Amino acid sequence: MIRNTIITIFAQNLRNMLFNSFAFAVFLLIVFVLYWRFFNRKSVSLRNLFLLVASYVFYGWWDWRFLSLIVISSLMDFLLGCKIDTLNKREDDASDDALPALKRQKKNWLLVSIVVNLGFLGFFKYFGFFTESLAALLSTVGVSLSSTTLNIILPVGISFYTFQSLSYTIDLYKRQTEPAKNWIQFFAFVSFFPQLVAGPIERAKNFLPQFDTLKKPDYPVFRSALLLVAWGFFKKIMIADRLAVYVDLVFKDIPAAEGLPVLLGIVFFAFQLYLDFSAYSDIAIGTAHLFGFQLRKNFNRPYLATSFGNFWKRWHISLSSWFQDYVYIPLGGNRKGAWRTRLNVLIVFALSGLWHGASWNFVIWGTLNALFLILLDPILNLTRCEKKDNFIIHFFKSIFIFACWALSLAFFRAQSFEAALDCFRYLDFSNAGNLLNFGLNAAELKLSALLIGILLLKEILWEKNDTAVQKYFFKMPAIIRWIFYIAFVLSIVYYGQYGGDNENSFIYFQF
Repeated sequence: MIRNTIITIFAQNLRNMLFNSFAFAVFLLIVFVLYWRFFNRKSVSLRNLFLLVASYVFYGWWDWRFLSLIVISSLMDFLLGCKIDTLNKREDDASDDALPALKRQKKNWLLVSIVVNLGFLGFFKYFGFFTESLAALLSTVGVSLSSTTLNIILPVGISFYTFQSLSYTIDLYKRQTEPAKNWIQFFAFVSFFPQLVAGPIERAKNFLPQFDTLKKPDYPVFRSALLLVAWGFFKKIMIADRLAVYVDLVFKDIPAAEGLPVLLGIVFFAFQLYLDFSAYSDIAIGTAHLFGFQLRKNFNRPYLATSFGNFWKRWHISLSSWFQDYVYIPLGGNRKGAWRTRLNVLIVFALSGLWHGASWNFVIWGTLNALFLILLDPILNLTRCEKKDNFIIHFFKSIFIFACWALSLAFFRAQSFEAALDCFRYLDFSNAGNLLNFGLNAAELKLSALLIGILLLKEILWEKNDTAVQKYFFKMPAIIRWIFYIAFVLSIVYYGQYGGDNENSFIYFQF
C-alpha cells in the first residue's frame, strides 16, 4: 500500500512544477543545496541572479513561452520605476513653478505602468469574457456581433505577479518604498518562485529590501519551515484533496445530488477551498524561510471570525489588503459618507470577484460578500465578544458567517449561473441515504469529518496563543518530536488522497 502510494506521488504531475509533485521536490533540493553551498556567500547580485534563474526555470517548467511575458512586465516596471524615482528626486529640489509639470510627468509614467500591466492581464484573462458579454448585450437589442474566437491560454500566476509588480510603481509614486538597487534585484523580487504562482502578493517596501542582504543559515528557522511545509501538505493531501473527490462529483450533477449531498458538497467545498489555498500559502512561506526570506501571512484562521469585516482581515490577506490600499482608499474609502463607503465596498468586492475569474458568477460572489459586509456586519457588531465569557456568542457568530460564506461559494464553484441556482433549488435535508454515492464511502466521510475537527481544534488552540503552543512543542524532548515528525509524514503518505480528475493542482492556480 505505502509502496504504491509513494510511486503514485512520484509519478503524478511530472509535467508541472506543482508543490505536491516529485518534480518540485527534486528542484527544491537542488536549488537549496546550490543556494547555501555556492551562491549565498559573498555576492548579493550573484545570489539574486541565481534565484532569478531558478525562478525562471520553475516558471518555464509550466510553459516556457510565457517567460517572455514576465520578463517584459518586470523590465517595463523596473524602467518606469527608475523614471518615477528620478522625478521624485527632481521634485525635492524643484521650484514651485516647476513642481506641477514634474508631478504630471510622474503621474503619466505611473499611468503607463497601470495601463500596460492591466492590459496584459485583461487580454490574457478577460478578452473572451468581455467579447462574449458584449455580444450577449448587443443581442438583446437585436444587434448580432460576429467575432473571431481566440484560443488564449491563461498564463499561470499572471494575476499574482502583475499585482506584485504593479504595487512597486504605485508605491514609488507615493514615496512609500525605495527603488530597486538594480534590475537583477527587481526581477528576482517579481519572480521569486515560492510565491510566484499563487502568492502571497508581496509589497516592495516589505519584500524588496530582503534581496539586498545575504542570508545566514539558521537551524531553528529551517526546522519551523519544514514543519510549516509538512502542515501545508497535510491540509492539501490529507483533507482538501479528499474533500475534492466528493465536491467534484456533487457539482458535476447537482440535480442528481438533491438534498443533503448538495448541502454537504457546499460545506465540503468551503473547507476544501480554505485548506487548499492556505496549504499553498503555508508551503510557499515555509519554502521561502528555507532560503532566509520572510513572506507575509496570507490566512489567519478565517473560520473563527466574528464579523464579515474580521473575516476579510483573515482571508487571503495579501489580496484583501492590496484592494484596500490601491482601490478602496483611492476611491475615497470611508471618508466621504456612509453611502459612498457602501458604494466603494461594492466596487472593491465586485472587482475582487472578477479578479478571481472571467465569469459573472465571480462578480455575483464578490457582490454577495459585499452585501454581507454592508448589511449584516452592523447587526453582528451590536454584540461584542472579545471576553472569554462570550464564547457562545463568538461560536454562533462564526457559524453564521461560515454559513453565509459557504452558500455564496455556490457561485464560486459552479460552472454556470444556472448550476449555481441549482445548488439552492436542490438544497434541503432529504436523501440522507444518498450521501455515499459521491466518491467517499462511510469510512472516508467519517475520516473527513474527523480531520476537519482536528483542523478546527488546532485553530482554536492557536487562536488563543499560537506562539506559546509552538514554543511548548519545540521544548519537548527530541525523541518525542521525532516520533511525531515520522508519524505525521507516514500518515500523509498512507492516508493521503492522490490522483483525481484535476491531478491535484491547487485551486488558485487557475486565477
